[in-house]
Amino acid sequence: MNSLIPFAITIILLATLPAPANALAAVRGAMSSSLGGTGRAGLAELEGVFLNPAEVTLVPTHTLGTYYRDGYVDDGEHWHAYGIGAADPGPNVIFPGALHYFRLRDTGRSAQPADGELWHVAIGDMILPNLAIGLSGYRLHYKLRGRKAAVQWNGSLGLTWMVHKQLGLAYVLSNITNPGGDVPLGLREEREQGLGLFAEVFSIANVRFDITRREVNNVDRRMVYMGSFESMSGKFMVFRTGYKLDDEQNRRFLTAGLGLNGPRLKLNYAFEKNIEGGAGALHSVDLRLPF
Repeated sequence: MNSLIPFAITIILLATLPAPANALAAVRGAMSSSLGGTGRAGLAELEGVFLNPAEVTLVPTHTLGTYYRDGYVDDGEHWHAYGIGAADPGPNVIFPGALHYFRLRDTGRSAQPADGELWHVAIGDMILPNLAIGLSGYRLHYKLRGRKAAVQWNGSLGLTWMVHKQLGLAYVLSNITNPGGDVPLGLREEREQGLGLFAEVFSIANVRFDITRREVNNVDRRMVYMGSFESMSGKFMVFRTGYKLDDEQNRRFLTAGLGLNGPRLKLNYAFEKNIEGGAGALHSVDLRLPF
């Protein structure tokens, strides 16, 4: 219990800051960001719960993490997010779980900038020796000038099957319920299905492939394709790169990043560039403290 006191204090401090907010898509750690958005399978880190709540069962130890992400995903579309999270994988808990809090700002997806906050919780459990199930819920609150506040309550259901410690498969149903009609169309988090594949190659590199499809307002059933490569460089450094093809919005992203994977400190940086857009890019930094 005492280990959660610093987390609770930081949550209170964040809640007193001026409210920057953005789309749920911008809430992603530097690891997945540098990996082209992949990570629904085999991402055994705190941020994995955003992509697949079942990944909380893979987090190896108690973890406290902070996040920062800022930049342009396209011309005129700016994302800004910062937050904090913690995971408790057990063993003295009923279910492994994770809790996050974010302040967000989204510019370009609605008629005016949207400010707000996000609370996100995820729990999971192993229902078979190699099969995990997870459930997440979130409250996404937007403030728009001159309009009634828009609130979205939603969640995701995920499965992770670790066929072997070097091979994993995943399925995720995101945003299970329909968003309220008071949420501007450009800010709605719509229902989406996703598949993920993780494989460790010769114990020197990890590869991941993810596919997602939005199930609402996607008449042509277009998909998003993601792939990534991750490898250790030396004892503590990790190199990551990825590619994302968003066939629905006609966007292509190249991503890259570096990680410091120390025994008591983990620091990650990610760079994302929409090669179909202008000169802007997204930058992400996060800090993890296992305890």
